[in-house]
Amino acid sequence: MMAFAFRKGLQVPESTVMMLHQLDLTDKDATGARDLSRVHNRLAELVSPAKPETIWLMAEESHKGSWLLFLGRVKLIRKMMLVAISSLVALIALSLSSYINNENMVASMFDMEGTRLLYVQAILLAAAAIGASFSALFKANSYVTAGCYDPKYESSYWVRFVVGLIAGIILTQLIPIDLKAVADATAAQHRGTEISQAALRITMALVGGFSANLVYKILDRVVETIQSFIAPPATPAPDNSTQSQALQVRLQELEQLTSVSLGILAIQQKLTSDPGITPEQIHLMLSELIDTVTSSHHAQS
Repeated sequence: MMAFAFRKGLQVPESTVMMLHQLDLTDKDATGARDLSRVHNRLAELVSPAKPETIWLMAEESHKGSWLLFLGRVKLIRKMMLVAISSLVALIALSLSSYINNENMVASMFDMEGTRLLYVQAILLAAAAIGASFSALFKANSYVTAGCYDPKYESSYWVRFVVGLIAGIILTQLIPIDLKAVADATAAQHRGTEISQAALRITMALVGGFSANLVYKILDRVVETIQSFIAPPATPAPDNSTQSQALQVRLQELEQLTSVSLGILAIQQKLTSDPGITPEQIHLMLSELIDTVTSSHHAQS
């Protein structure tokens, strides 16, 4: 990490450099462990967001001195680069064949057989491989450049590549697309320029390989459409409005009953505390209680 920080032009504190220089890695006591932990934490914070594992991995690959090192200091990048170059060479080589023409590329895989079908499927796979490898390279390179590439996710890139191959074939062979309509619409946008339907199919294979998620969404939409015709309509939830209204009326009645009880209790306390209260005063208090209950009932209704 120290060498990585120096190569990147980062300002490393002198105290950290001196502590690392004086550190004895063979020292197994608590002091040596504490100093090692401090140096590691400071350097890890300094080189962030780069990860120590990624820095160590690239340093180890540089020390091996492989002749493929010019393709990258990460093994996954080198392998994917070789796959992308091989796919590009295969695409160019297959396009030289007489079997690769507009008629064969537009035809369905169920309308061809033998060598003609083999060449057509091979060039579509090559185009899908270019798109899939390009997508994986672009994604992995962003992590390598930031120094936070994690080798444990290497298998996910190969899964992405294989899924891209499958998606390219599905998009070009199993999903019905009117290439003539697409070519005519594209030509109209480009002021009558003739668009090759064979080039469109190869481009679709490349797009399918690059974005397998697009093919997944198309298939998911197809499944939803079929399911809407097959599955019975969902039973609507029972209407609970009547029960809610009855509950609300019951709550209002309880509130009114509580209000009347409190009023009667207040009158009773008044009679107990003041024995000389006149009938007119009692009548006035009862009238006020009745008015309060009546106004509350009108407000709630």
